[in-house]
Amino acid sequence: MTQPGRPAYGDGPPPTGFGSCGECPYLQAGHVRICHECASESFQPPDEPNCRICRQALRDGEHACSNRLCNDQQRAFEWTAVVGVKAGRLEQGVLRLKDGAYGWGMIFARIVLGHLYTHPELVNQVDAIIPMPAYLEPHQARQGADHTGYVIERAILEDDQGLPFVLDPPLVEKTRATTRMRETASLVERHLAARELYSALRVPDPARVRGLSIMVYDDVFTGGNSLNAVALRLKASGAAMVYGLTLARAQWR
Repeated sequence: MTQPGRPAYGDGPPPTGFGSCGECPYLQAGHVRICHECASESFQPPDEPNCRICRQALRDGEHACSNRLCNDQQRAFEWTAVVGVKAGRLEQGVLRLKDGAYGWGMIFARIVLGHLYTHPELVNQVDAIIPMPAYLEPHQARQGADHTGYVIERAILEDDQGLPFVLDPPLVEKTRATTRMRETASLVERHLAARELYSALRVPDPARVRGLSIMVYDDVFTGGNSLNAVALRLKASGAAMVYGLTLARAQWR
């Protein structure tokens, strides 16, 4: 165990820095804490004060979040935890993973694990941690088409504290392709895309979610519409509580 205040890499060479992970001596054999400490130095945390639901920074004089879902009494999720703001190297890494640079999946898995290890209160009451559901054609591999699932797959391999990840068989699955939230341009379009997503989701075995508190991991959170659609489907099948876990919190445009 690393001594408090001592770098996670001890007397070894320092990491190369987040964003230069491919040249890092700890890429293949590094402990979760090494990657988390290194990456955290370059992350921008959510500004204070921020919304307790979505962690969006509150503007001067605001007492309530301007995100519609945060003030909706019918919201199905409780809140989302945020690792960092979608900016700089973190944003670049997310984009590279979506473009097929799968090595980022391992890096993000370690960062997510480190965040949960550092903040155990986030998962004290959580029974299952799952990825945002993605639709895969029969011939598609998770590594190539399901980046959130791939991060959770890697997290399961690297987890040494027994966090309650659930991947296969999935608790909730997406049965067809739907409109991507990043392709929408208005509140109405996002609402329609969320309804489309909800209709495409199914819970294969409701007994596996009944009464559970479930945390849904996604790489980016903007308005929360996708998370809310998944939470609605899980709760319709008997889940007790749904929370979010966000790698990169998008800033308001």
